[in-house]
Amino acid sequence: MSELTFVLSDSLANESGAAFAEHQRRISARLSEVEVRHIGGTSLPGLLTTGDVDILVRVEEREFVDAREALTELYEPLHADRWTGEAAFFEVPESIPQVEFALTVIGSLIDVHHGEAWRQIAADPDLVYRYNAVKRAHERGSIDEYLAAKRAFFHDNFAVE
Repeated sequence: MSELTFVLSDSLANESGAAFAEHQRRISARLSEVEVRHIGGTSLPGLLTTGDVDILVRVEEREFVDAREALTELYEPLHADRWTGEAAFFEVPESIPQVEFALTVIGSLIDVHHGEAWRQIAADPDLVYRYNAVKRAHERGSIDEYLAAKRAFFHDNFAVE
């Protein structure tokens, strides 16, 4: 088992920003009507992160299938068993930093979890503190336990009825 280690996002700002900009350009050139956001631990200063770059691609429901097909041509599918009619996931294999994408229908529950939650975290120092506390509690621990705790954090703080 590899150990989880985290660093402050500030130390990776140049690398993560450049990776985001590269893929934002690539996606926007192919899909002009989508919104592309840098989300996740590298997207905000003061957060603990493993260093991966998370990108959210948001589309209207009517554009989802075409966007999913276009992203499948540009990137490798990820977690295809978890794809729904409102979300699909992609990755750039062997990239440094690691880059992953979530394609979501605007307003869907997964869109809130992958997108709107980051706006709230950026605006609330208490959420930043609690997010980092989840990371600190699981550093050098089990990835499965960490991922479960991270999912619980997002569910508990950003669940949509």
